[in-house]
Amino acid sequence: MAKEPNTPLYKVLIADLKRQIDDGYYKKGDLLPSENELCKSYGTTRPTVRQALGELTQMGYIIRQHGKGSIVSEPKNGLGILSLKGSTAGVGKKNLRTEILVKTKRIGWPVDFPYELTDTQREAGCLYLARLRHVNGLPTLYEETYITDIDLPRFTMHNLAKHSLFETLKKNHHVEIKEGEQKIWAVAASKRIADLLSIRPGKPILHMKRSMQTNKANLLMYSFLYCNTEEYFIQDYF
Repeated sequence: MAKEPNTPLYKVLIADLKRQIDDGYYKKGDLLPSENELCKSYGTTRPTVRQALGELTQMGYIIRQHGKGSIVSEPKNGLGILSLKGSTAGVGKKNLRTEILVKTKRIGWPVDFPYELTDTQREAGCLYLARLRHVNGLPTLYEETYITDIDLPRFTMHNLAKHSLFETLKKNHHVEIKEGEQKIWAVAASKRIADLLSIRPGKPILHMKRSMQTNKANLLMYSFLYCNTEEYFIQDYF
């Protein structure tokens, strides 16, 4: 991995090793390169390597055994969906497939919409879409999204099964997320959500509500996400 400016080297090492474990280059039970080998490969010192290996241990990626080395464990895969970069960026390259359940369409705001809207927003209406994310073949994330329909010409034409919503907004409409608020609950899956995620009704799942402000006045995004965490934990870095 190329080192970004001002990125501590131990974080580069963490990201490299984590990616190789996630991608299956190192499998459960495999030994990682020794501390000396990592020092040579990254041109760094033993304390830096030990800091990186210590954090990978805390994440559950490796187990360190005295006299043997760093052994790959079998952690659940993490989904960084707490990031405001969007679900696609948060899920990463874990064989992600996006299924469009409701293609983007222009609608009026729901009467019982849980967020307060400005008069400008109400008058503009919104763009609505619903997507189901399959991670390694498992239906894992169901998300409904509402976007204020301001200065987004031909937005319904975008293929959001193959392209990131956030990247599409940025590249084609110069819209970027500036800040946001997210609320998270553990809830029992309704029959509708359970059917979508292929789980039993009543099973505990994660429910997230997001309100995101953009660089354009009154153009806000809202998402309502349901996540089955049986196979994946939720993570983020700061």
